[in-house]
Amino acid sequence: MAISAGITLTSAAGDLTSNALTLSTTSSLSKAGLSTAIANTSGLARKTTSAAAAGNIQAVYLFRGDDATTNGANKVYLKNTSTTPSQYYTIHVDQEELGRLYAGDWAFFPWSAAAGAKAYFTLTIAGSWVSGDTWEFDGVTATATNTTESDFCAIIDNTNYPNWTTDYAAGETTIAFHARRSGGLTQSTAVTADGTKSSSSGTAVISSAAAGTSKSEADISVRPSTHESMTIEYALFYE
Repeated sequence: MAISAGITLTSAAGDLTSNALTLSTTSSLSKAGLSTAIANTSGLARKTTSAAAAGNIQAVYLFRGDDATTNGANKVYLKNTSTTPSQYYTIHVDQEELGRLYAGDWAFFPWSAAAGAKAYFTLTIAGSWVSGDTWEFDGVTATATNTTESDFCAIIDNTNYPNWTTDYAAGETTIAFHARRSGGLTQSTAVTADGTKSSSSGTAVISSAAAGTSKSEADISVRPSTHESMTIEYALFYE
């Protein structure tokens, strides 16, 4: 089922022009260069922002460049639900300020979703790992249960790393790690160190590593104008 978006602008005579103004347009949301309808959405959501004091205000990321197809016909909807006229959210696409969304204002705009490069590395397990030995990486600890390198690889592969995905085939002694997000959103030293292992003759060597060259180049964030409670409503329609 196609998604349609529309806007209607009306103004009585004398408000904006000497004559009454009525402008209305509607469009079906389609994939880039196609008549095929966009079928994916993040769903409508709300996020309430607040801070202890004005000096503690932080921007809130709503969408990352990795969330949608680069240069697709992606569309973003935002609304400031505040009823206090002076309260606003400043919208940023990466480091560029798009504008302010004051109380009751909403926006609907296209999004390129350009993403930076993701960090990756290969971990090779070798030597003697005894039951109870550990390998800690990015705040997560994997614990060996025997001395078989491939078995410990399987244990590491089955461990949940919030910032990374792993790729491992049964019987191998290497695991490929790939960052879930572009650029510096994960531990910056992750691809230049061997992690932290407990005392043993086993080795956990990181190689074939590359750091993310930049964070996502089109991340969408909003920064509230006040530390008081405010709520932003948002949705993404994407390829």
